[in-house]
Amino acid sequence: MAGMRPFFLTGANAKIKVNNRTLAYVSSLSYSVQVKHATPTVLGMYEPSSIEPTGYIVTGSFSVVRYIADATKSGGKQPDGTTSAGNGIGYWGKTRPTDGRAHEALNPSKLKNATGFDIEIYQKICGANISVARIRNARITRADLNMGTKRMATQTFNFTAIYADEDSFLADSSGTGQQFS
Repeated sequence: MAGMRPFFLTGANAKIKVNNRTLAYVSSLSYSVQVKHATPTVLGMYEPSSIEPTGYIVTGSFSVVRYIADATKSGGKQPDGTTSAGNGIGYWGKTRPTDGRAHEALNPSKLKNATGFDIEIYQKICGANISVARIRNARITRADLNMGTKRMATQTFNFTAIYADEDSFLADSSGTGQQFS
C-alpha cells in the first residue's frame, strides 16, 4: 500500500458561509439527519399497516477557533483573509453588511430577522478541496465558549438546518408551500 493515496474520508474541513462568502473555519463538526415517522392506526386494528414519514430535520454542532479583534494592536499578526473585528458570530453581518443577518441569531430582540447560513464540508486531497457535504439554511440554537489555561479558545455552536446534501445524495424540497415561492 506504499505510495497509495488515501481514498477514505478523514478529518474533513468545513467553512461557514453566508451568501457564499467564507466567514469562519470550523475545527470540528458533527451532524445528523432525522426523518420522523408515524404509524397511522385504523379503527378496529391494533397493529399499524404502514410507517409514514412526517418530517425531515438536520441537527448538529460545530466548533470555531476564536481569534481576537484588533490582534495587530497587541503586536500580533492578523490571520490572512480575516477581519480586524475578530471572528465572533456577533460580527458575521455587522462588519460585512452584505453577509446577511446571521449574527442576529443570538440577539433575542432580533431573532425573527436572523437568516440561515450554509456549512460546506470538504476534504483536502493532493492540494485540491473536494466538497463532500453541505448543510443548507442552518440557524444557531446554542452557543458555548470553551477557554482554558494554555489552550486556544473555541466556541461551540449547536444548529438546526433544513437540508443536508452529501456527495451521495441531494436533498430536495418536498413541496411548494409559501416558503418556496
